[in-house]
Amino acid sequence: MIVIVMISLAGLSFVMTMSSENKAVHLHGDELQIEQAVASGAELLKALAELSPDARERAGGVFDNPGLFRGALVVDDELRDHRGRFSIVAPRIEDDELVGIRFGAENESARLNLAVLPQWEEKQAGAALDALMNLPGMTEPIAEAILDWIDVDPTPRSSGAEADYYSGLGVPYGPRNGIPTSLEELLLIRDVSRELLFGADADFNFQVEDAELERASAGPGIGTAQRGLPWASLLTVYSAERNSSYEGNPRIDLNEQDLSKLNQQLSDALDADWARFIIAYRQFGPDEDETTGPGESAPGDLDLSRPARFKIESVLDLVGVAVRLAEPDAPASDRRSAPVLESPFAPDPLAMHDYLFKLADQTTVESEEVLRGRVNVNEAPRAVLLGVPGLDRSAVDQILTARGARFTQNDPSRRHAVWLLTEGIVDLETMRELEPQVTAGGDVFRAQVVGYFDDSGPCARADVVVDATTSPPKQVYWKDLRLFGRGYSLETLGAERPAD
Repeated sequence: MIVIVMISLAGLSFVMTMSSENKAVHLHGDELQIEQAVASGAELLKALAELSPDARERAGGVFDNPGLFRGALVVDDELRDHRGRFSIVAPRIEDDELVGIRFGAENESARLNLAVLPQWEEKQAGAALDALMNLPGMTEPIAEAILDWIDVDPTPRSSGAEADYYSGLGVPYGPRNGIPTSLEELLLIRDVSRELLFGADADFNFQVEDAELERASAGPGIGTAQRGLPWASLLTVYSAERNSSYEGNPRIDLNEQDLSKLNQQLSDALDADWARFIIAYRQFGPDEDETTGPGESAPGDLDLSRPARFKIESVLDLVGVAVRLAEPDAPASDRRSAPVLESPFAPDPLAMHDYLFKLADQTTVESEEVLRGRVNVNEAPRAVLLGVPGLDRSAVDQILTARGARFTQNDPSRRHAVWLLTEGIVDLETMRELEPQVTAGGDVFRAQVVGYFDDSGPCARADVVVDATTSPPKQVYWKDLRLFGRGYSLETLGAERPAD
């Protein structure tokens, strides 16, 4: 009897061990499947981001596309009770507050890119500090410490921090003196706390529960959640966009040196009068001497063998000017008799609606294929817009009002930032200064990808950023959030419960 009992116990132990191993193997297999479901979601986001803005919108867009991003099935199951899916989610923000989630991605161009701060500072002293001071909970010492971390010089600002401070810490290190590689790096900067950077949302599910709010109130950055979005929702190091048209074609470089090539490109894409005036502007420049008289109307075609002597700094330079077909250093008598070519681009706001969006879409004054750090005026929160040099509070209030009154993601009259000019929010000169700093596009997107099974079980979640300014698009950031759980209910994510 004792022998039988011992053999039975040994057999039972073996069966239980094998059962546990079987469950562990299946669980590990499920985890691997869900990890790959998350990777599939990131690939879907890349594929959609790679499309032109036009094709992207025809596919439902990336802002809120539940048909494509909610409950996408990637692991099927015959019994319909263990199917693996992914959902792609982003925060829904209204009046600079988190109000839930949407099934889409965030445009990184709706954030303030830390990489542009040195450029803004170079153009206008104090612009970088002013931009940071608009962030909720920001203080001047923290802002100056951030700028010291970014700038290349070793000299601390009046209330900033450089190598002398960081080398004296318990675990010494030095400032980057360059652009951070991720927002998490800001936690190394003096006095930047987790609450200030990420807010009270400890599990990163875009909602602040009462327990999270209590914990945040006990530490630094008290009240950040109530005062506005956390810095991680307002800052970026990734924002960029392709220098291409809405249909995805390369824009025409108005500063092309080969005028024959430029004329051909302009004639193929734009009106013949537009092409003729732009070539004349490049050859003779704007007529700024009002003492030479109006002259005669310019006849015939232009001599394309004449070299380009003038550079166009902004497409808005072409608005409301005239070109006198005479060399700038010609005698006054010759200039007086020279023919004049009037601009086909009238400065009247009503007329601008007929030409400015096409001109801004098809042409550029930048030779770079990728434009970085411009702020999307259609999506940026108030704190980000207030930081853009040249946008005062009155203009920002008007932008936000205009966005709320009439705005869709695919509004043709809002596809380019020049709508600020055509709708009278800023004047021509202000828009000319703003143009290098603002956009209505963006090709770098951030989202959370959640992988899960319909019947619960293991899950995975990651915060990803994909950059579609290159082909193929690349993943420039990945943050594993499994430690914080699924974050959202299965019903919210789009799980399908099997029929009873």
